[in-house]
Amino acid sequence: MPQRPDDDADAGEPDQAAVDARWAQIVAELADLDAPAAPTDPPGDPLGADTRGTGAAREHRTPDGHDPLGPADLTGRDWDGTAQQDAAEAAVDAAEHFVPPDPGPVLGGDPLLTLAWTATIGVPVLFVVLVLAWPDAPGWLLAVAAAVFAAGLAVLVWRMPHRRDEDDDSGAVV
Repeated sequence: MPQRPDDDADAGEPDQAAVDARWAQIVAELADLDAPAAPTDPPGDPLGADTRGTGAAREHRTPDGHDPLGPADLTGRDWDGTAQQDAAEAAVDAAEHFVPPDPGPVLGGDPLLTLAWTATIGVPVLFVVLVLAWPDAPGWLLAVAAAVFAAGLAVLVWRMPHRRDEDDDSGAVV
């Protein structure tokens, strides 16, 4: 029977001593979170290996080995992402130049429609106030209030659109 790669337990596994040494190094770095990270560039690398995790060489170093961007931090704790994100959002907002349209007056439209909405909303509120404040209100006042409410509701129903216009699409446009 041929041997499968899964059958060999030692295939591709690192040396246990190297794993233990690396684990001890990670634990030692985490012991003091306030201490700056030690540089991990190999001494013989003239450009410096990328310690920020992007895989590219750190070509921004000066010939004498100085890093103008500062020491590399393996943890990323010194990265000020909030300020960079705010600056990027401000740049996008400046590039879009979106100015929302004015909404127009709330009650400046059709006076009949405004009166109908006032009657439809105001009469039930007035009715509750009358029941609480004046329990002996005359019947004719309640009948007039009910008629005004019914008239306002009838105007609102009458002014509703009867059919949908195919050319007028007030929905979201993608």
